[in-house]
Amino acid sequence: MNVFSKLFGRSPFVLVIEHGRKVEECVSHLSSLFTLHFNGRDPEEIKRLANQISELETEADEIRNALHEALSGKFMIQASRGELVDIVEKQDSMADRAEEIAANLTFRKLELPDDLTVEVVRFIDIVIQNCAIVAGVVSKLQILMNSSFAELDTRTVLKLINELRGRDDLTRDACLEATRTLHSAGDTISPIELMLWGKIMGLLDELSGYARGTADGLRIVIENQRN
Repeated sequence: MNVFSKLFGRSPFVLVIEHGRKVEECVSHLSSLFTLHFNGRDPEEIKRLANQISELETEADEIRNALHEALSGKFMIQASRGELVDIVEKQDSMADRAEEIAANLTFRKLELPDDLTVEVVRFIDIVIQNCAIVAGVVSKLQILMNSSFAELDTRTVLKLINELRGRDDLTRDACLEATRTLHSAGDTISPIELMLWGKIMGLLDELSGYARGTADGLRIVIENQRN
């Protein structure tokens, strides 16, 4: 697929949507990967899915690069190239973190006692949901474009962004609780497993942070269209 020829010359909002869809696909595969991991599936199956995530991340990079080229042209919207590039870079970082998390899950089988799994899975679910909210915001850019950023449609999208911002405390508390639980495990998990889980928790936290950053960038651009 010639990504550049497909995307060049189209509305920059359409370009952001195309990229967002690929990032969403990458992150949704991460959710499936964790399900496989916690269900004790074959490590080879986990590696296969991790490789799929890596391929999707590469495809997202290709679209991002094409976007940089396309945004060098002229477009008639009230948004700076810098604002749109920042959104795309944060979206792309979401795919990057998903790829890193997937890779860490292939290094070795990371065991967790049942009483520790609950808090870790809760944090994972919250982060994945945060990413899903952002994907919903990006997908609705098409509706905003079609309605010329009508007030009602704009309020609907901004409500989703506010929903994500309202989850900050939930996300932070879940991260702290999962991390605290892991560090209180004592000898039930090995030091290497503790280190790897700690790294995965940090990458998940960064993934959620980039989702929030993407939403904040979209808020600025959407608000500019109302002025």
